This record gives sequence, C-alpha cells and structure tokens, in this order.
Amino acid sequence: MPKFNYIAKTKEAKTVKGNTHALSQSEVVSRLRSRGLFVVSVTTQKEGSQKSPISGLSRIRGKRSSVKLFDLTLFARNLATTLSSGVTLLRSLEIIAYQTESLLLEKVLRKICEHIKSGLSFSEAIAKYPRIFSVLWRGIVHVGETSGNLPFVLEKLSDYLELRMEFERKVKSALVYPVILFFAAFVAVIVFLKFILPKFITIFDQFNVKLPLPTRIMFAASRFFSEHFFMVMIGLAGLVFLSFLAKNSPAVRHWWDRNCFKIPLLGRVILTFFLERITSTLYILLDSGLPVVYALEITAQSVGNSFLKSSVLFVQERVKEGASLSEELRKVNIFPLLISEMTKIGEETGTISEVFNKVSVHYRKELTTRVERIIAAFEPLMIIFMGIVIGGIVISLFMPLFKLSSLGG
Repeated sequence: MPKFNYIAKTKEAKTVKGNTHALSQSEVVSRLRSRGLFVVSVTTQKEGSQKSPISGLSRIRGKRSSVKLFDLTLFARNLATTLSSGVTLLRSLEIIAYQTESLLLEKVLRKICEHIKSGLSFSEAIAKYPRIFSVLWRGIVHVGETSGNLPFVLEKLSDYLELRMEFERKVKSALVYPVILFFAAFVAVIVFLKFILPKFITIFDQFNVKLPLPTRIMFAASRFFSEHFFMVMIGLAGLVFLSFLAKNSPAVRHWWDRNCFKIPLLGRVILTFFLERITSTLYILLDSGLPVVYALEITAQSVGNSFLKSSVLFVQERVKEGASLSEELRKVNIFPLLISEMTKIGEETGTISEVFNKVSVHYRKELTTRVERIIAAFEPLMIIFMGIVIGGIVISLFMPLFKLSSLGG
C-alpha cells in the first residue's frame, strides 16, 4: 500500500503535516476532510521531493503582462470548481497558473504555492499581493478557510465578479461613442488651427483687406497655436501629469472624494456608483458568513472613496459597541433612507444579506439608467458643439471672402 505525505490546515489556519498509508490520494483527502481539515496537498512519498509535472512549465507565448478583472473572475471560478471536485489547493493553483492568460498572475500564483508550502494559509499568502488581490478577496478566502467551505465562498465571489465585470462592460460600451465624438472634435480643431487656417492667413494678407472681428480672433488663435505648437502640447501633457499627481495626493484625493457628489448632473451618478459597490460588497460578505462588523470593515477598505470609507468605519465602530446597523446608517446623511429602512427590515426578518442584494440590484439598475440618459443627452450636445465650433470656423473664413467679392463687384 503506497504511503502519502500530506499538508492540511485546521479551521484556526494552523498547518498540519504528516504521512499515512492509503489505497489512493482521494482516500487520504476523504480522511483529512472527515477530521475537519482543509487539504492543501497530498503526494506519494516518492513524489514528495519531486516537482509537480507542470510546476516548472509556463505557456509564456501569447500571455499578457497585466492582470484584468476577467483573469481574477476566471481564477475564482476555476479554483472553486477544482476544489469542489476534490483536487488539493496546491495542485489546483498549479493547474490554474499554467492555464491563465496573464503572465503576472501565473507568477503570483506560483509564489503563493511556495508561501503555502512554507506554512502560510491561503488568505495569508494572497495578502502578500494587495495589488492583485483586494481586501474583499482576502476576507472571502479567510471566511472559506475558517468555515471549511472555501469552494462555496469562491463560487459566491466568482458570481459577484462576473456580475461586476458585465456591469462595467455595459458602462464602457455606452461611453465609447461619446468618447469618439469628443476625440473627433478635438482632432478637427487642431487640424484647422495648425494646417488649414495658416493657408487662409497667407491668402488674406496678400489682399490687404480689413478682416472682421471673428476672423481676426480665429487667425490670432491659429498663429499662436502654430508658433507655440510644441509648447501647447507640452502644456497639455503637463496638465495631465499634474492631474495624475494630484489624484495620488491624499489631501487632494480626500477633497475630491468629499465634493465629487456635489457636481451637477454627475454627482448623483457618482454617489449611486459607490452605493451599489457598498451594498453589493456587503451582500457577498454577509452571504458568505462574515459577521456584520467584519463585513463593514472590509467594505470600508474596498469602497474606493475616502469620505465614504470613514462613514462606513464610523458605522462599524458604533455597531461594534452594540448599536443597530440600520439606526447608524440612518444617522449618516450620505446614505439614503432606502438603505437604512431596508436594513431595518433585514434585521427584523433575519434576511439582511438578501436585503443588501436587493438594494444593490436597485442601485445597479438606477446607475445604468442614469448613465444611459446622460449619454443619450450628451451625444446630440456633442454633435451641436462640433457643429458650432466647425461652423464658426467656416463662417469666419467666408465673411472676408464675401467682403472681397463685394469689393470686386
């Protein structure tokens, strides 16, 4: 009877190593699971010092260097499938690392395997890569490890990520046409100022005719743009760079996070976006079995807005002291009455996770509707703007031509 080496984790995330005789690897897995252990790896003793057949392989050709939401969604789904099928954690990570389309994710997964072999839990291992795996990931995985039901919570996480990926795809698709219109208008103005208007300036200078005021303004702008073309481009690039630096400044970021909700038309859209994120994150965490206090903490770290983060952390501190979640949400003005009222219903009926799911669906639909309305209004406005700008340039050119023709007549 072959002898197997195994590595497993207790619900307290302590590492258990040992060996046992069994007829097959699946029998060892069943024994360990019956003891309430989470199986990390099982290898025959002769294979213990050998590498996995695919651990050293890498399909580098055709792989991307970045990690996209699609890669993480597929990773969560595949890991849930392999673990629920009885495949050990290390073997699952090795298989998925080989199959992933992201070279960076492949390298990270292989390093995670090494961390787990050294004694870290899965949640501790992924916590070493916060740029890849968010606080939400770490919280969900930790719940799965402590409850012994990691495949179930990973299924929940993959459902959530797929929903978010589909939602982001719809928003991005809706923004494509307005962006193209704006870019076309920008390029058209540059072409007129840099290449077309200077030729008309030369023609009108030869006739020595007094130009109308709109034409003089247009020609002055064209001369300035032509003479300082590279300076203008450097200035625009500098503005983009400064805005990037300002975005990463804590003071500027906090000011923006506090005041972005006051922007006319867009403020409500931005707030709805974050409310959807908060409620959907709370749903996935609470439905996975996290206590409310811990779920609020992870949600605060995941929300992506410093002002809302402090608001959620304030609610969390009050709930930790024994206050009602619905009452504390009601006290924070930034949260609409709908959230606190629905939360109160969830507390009374014991279905708080489902309530947050319904609220997140509501905000998702509202956000989609608002974005579609703004884009529907933005498209004709952009066309009118392009018509005014280009039409204004054309009229300014024709005004002196009419004057010349009247003089010739």
